[in-house]
Amino acid sequence: MRLGFKVGAAVVLVAVGAVGAGWFLLGEGLDRAEKWVSIVGVCVSTALSGGGTLLGWLTWRQTRAVSHAPAVTAWGIGAVGIGGSSGGEIQTDVSGVAKSTSPTPGGGAGVHAGGPGSVAVGGDSTAPISTRVTGPDAQQRP
Repeated sequence: MRLGFKVGAAVVLVAVGAVGAGWFLLGEGLDRAEKWVSIVGVCVSTALSGGGTLLGWLTWRQTRAVSHAPAVTAWGIGAVGIGGSSGGEIQTDVSGVAKSTSPTPGGGAGVHAGGPGSVAVGGDSTAPISTRVTGPDAQQRP
């Protein structure tokens, strides 16, 4: 079904319901019609209030479930920075790289990792991550 058809059908059903309710209330007389309107109003008001409360609770619960991870900074050879949970294995194997001066860590939010063989994950990681760096100094290592 197309969206236009669904909207049109909903409008027709609401209109038919309103006309039917009006026809019913016309036959009831003023005193009984006023009582019916009050009863229906209480029911509709209670349903809308409950729906709004439920929607507000679900939204509040969802915003609490999403935690904002703090800024993570990892600098250096084989550094690892994870800005969320990680269920996978993360390995770094750096060999043959002379210890160099690491860059100055930058500020700001987010996940930052710098240096040879470094890893930065900006969210959840479910797969193993492995890095291998072999530099010219690898033959000189025992």
